[in-house]
Amino acid sequence: MIVLDFLKSELKKIDLQLMPKPDGREGVDFMVGDKQLYLQPLNLDASQRSIKISKLGLGALRNDLFVVLVLVLENQPRAFYLIPSTELAKSSNDIFTENSVDLMPSLSNWEIKVTVNTIPKLVEYSLTNMVGKLKE
Repeated sequence: MIVLDFLKSELKKIDLQLMPKPDGREGVDFMVGDKQLYLQPLNLDASQRSIKISKLGLGALRNDLFVVLVLVLENQPRAFYLIPSTELAKSSNDIFTENSVDLMPSLSNWEIKVTVNTIPKLVEYSLTNMVGKLKE
């Protein structure tokens, strides 16, 4: 998986090792130290400008759980953002949206939007800015 190799390579540059979570879902759940990472690629080639993550799939929002949003362009991962899962609850901004479906909770999700306007705001979650939280 190109996305996974890209992420491992970028983390290795700062002496962090990406490990599969022992009881996690293959290809989605990883660990860096005691922090859990939920891998979520976003293919910008397919005109995809948002990603929806099942609330049931992600689980409870916690300080030690990060969504790793990997932007893929021209079939190559180009950048990634480490978003603390607790940030998803801040749905009052133009990046994160909570979509709750009370009658069918399995359809409830968190949405992350990537647009020309949100990219500068996503920089807050770049590896450079988030490395401290991964090493805590």
